[in-house]
Order: sequence, then C-alpha cells, then structure tokens
Amino acid sequence: MILNVSHSCTDFQSYRAQRVKSLFNAESGASWSHEANIDVEDMDWGIGLIVGTSGSGKTSLGRQFFGTDRIIDLYAGWDTSKPIVDCILPEGDFNQATGALASVGLGDVPSWLRPFNALSNGQQFRAGLARLVTEAPDEVVVDEFTSVIDRQIAKVGAMAFAKNWRRNAGKKVVLLSCHYDIIEWLQPDWVYDVNTKVLKKKAISGSGQKSSLTFGRSTEVTGSCLKSIII
Repeated sequence: MILNVSHSCTDFQSYRAQRVKSLFNAESGASWSHEANIDVEDMDWGIGLIVGTSGSGKTSLGRQFFGTDRIIDLYAGWDTSKPIVDCILPEGDFNQATGALASVGLGDVPSWLRPFNALSNGQQFRAGLARLVTEAPDEVVVDEFTSVIDRQIAKVGAMAFAKNWRRNAGKKVVLLSCHYDIIEWLQPDWVYDVNTKVLKKKAISGSGQKSSLTFGRSTEVTGSCLKSIII
C-alpha cells in the first residue's frame, strides 16, 4: 500500500519570512510531501500503529489508509446530559457496557455515573476506548492515541485496549500516536515510523502462523525478531 501525502500553502515573502529563510537556510515552507509504503496487504492483522513526531504527517496518512477518511475522535459525540454508563451501548446489554468500562481500566464505579465532561483526562480516554471496543467498526483510525494523558495510564490503557480489541475478530484499527513508549504495551501487528519510513511487522513462522515474539523496549521500533522494510 503506497500512500502519498502532499500539502502546500502560499510561499510568503514578508520581511520576517525572508529573514527566516536567510538565517536558517530554508528555501520555503510552502510545500511538504511524504510517501509511505505500508505493505500489510499480505497480513492477517487487527491492530496497526503509525508513530512519528508532531507534524510528521500521521493524520494525513491515517485519513488515506482505508481509502476514505475513517478517523474517529474518542472524545467526541458524548451526550453530556447522561452518565457515561448510559452512553456505552445505549440500546445494548447492561453487563456488556459495564464490562467494557472495567476491562479498559475504568474500574472507578462512581465515575460511570458521571457525564463525560465531568471525568478526568485519563477517565475520558478509557471511556472512549470502552465505547470503541463495544461499537467495533470494521475499519477505524484513532488519531492522537494516548497523546493527552499520563504516560503510565497510556501504557496500561494501550495494553487493555489491545486485549479487548483482539476479541473483535476481523476488525481493523490503525492508531496514530507521537509516543513510542506504548509500543511494547500495545503489541500491534505492525508499526510504521513516519520519521524513519521504517515498517516493522510481527514475524510469521514457516507454518504461516504469527509468532509469539514481541516488540521489546530496547529500541523504538527495532528488534531482530521483526521483519523490517526500509523505504
């Protein structure tokens, strides 16, 4: 899968713009492009991760990934006139809703009785994950995954989300994040680093089965147990 992203704006010629170009040897900031080869068509995968620094093009790649914009916002669409327990599968099973909240780490039962806007950042993030794993669209992209929460909550939340998402057989989610520290906890099926243009995929054994080898903490997106494609 080849994704091409290209953005452009006016090449400003103001005094300050010209001075910046001169001082920092910058010809222009008017155009930006990125080509990504995310070759995962041959894989049976459920969780993908695109990582990179802010401004590296993650969101633009995410908008193109499934051929159409499938990005959702975990923090949008909540009815703040109701407690979150009424917003998770509102027409569904009560036990499934409460089970989803607990399974993603939101075990503080009184928080279930509050509206979304009354929750802390970490609680909002986990409530969003609970709603996502229960609704489970076939193809979805989550932008700014774990970006605005405490890093320990991010790690545990990523692990809980992955465990629950994998129960949705055949469903695919691509997570966009500027944080590399969640990789070991999330254990995605593949990781694409926008900054280095490196794709890492879980190794496949000779029998065609996914190996039990994992992404480790030794480096950002490396490891001898993983396949590597460098573009």
